[in-house]
Amino acid sequence: MIYLVLLAAPRGAGKTTACERFVEQGRQAGMRIGGILAPARYDSPERKTGIFAVDAFTEERRLLATVEREPGKATVGQYRFDSDVMEWSLGRVLLALDAPIDVVVIDEIGPLELVQKGGFAPALERLSQAQATTAVLIVRAELLTRLQAELAAYDPATISLTRTNRDQVPMHILKQVWGPVSQRWQDA
Repeated sequence: MIYLVLLAAPRGAGKTTACERFVEQGRQAGMRIGGILAPARYDSPERKTGIFAVDAFTEERRLLATVEREPGKATVGQYRFDSDVMEWSLGRVLLALDAPIDVVVIDEIGPLELVQKGGFAPALERLSQAQATTAVLIVRAELLTRLQAELAAYDPATISLTRTNRDQVPMHILKQVWGPVSQRWQDA
């Protein structure tokens, strides 16, 4: 069964940045990592204008969502998601889950998945059949309890990121996934 790590924090705390650093460290350790990272797009240091989808394996980058100034046009919250890029992102996550790789990153599980059952929701359903060894799921702190309940059968580890511990979190994630990954390497 796939081993899950949930990375939880409030908005703007640095979940994606910590996960990007973990991916770098994991690669340096020889891990095969796939899935999707979703860093913010800014037009200035203070103004977020959207969200990218970045393939964690190939590093291909596409614009996933833009800030929508007209609330009626927003898909989720203040964002209007590009359905083609969301479909591509989901495809990359499903491909990674179906591959015998070390880690799949899913950034992020939010209202789109847990409330609207869209976005990466099909990936949550695929976890039981995953060939990947581990998965790191990024989730907003306010949705953590709901995601933990949905994934209770997997007994996921949870890492809470704060502004004070965020520099240590990438190494903490690496330590969490290292045991299951090294065991698979030994079994191969």
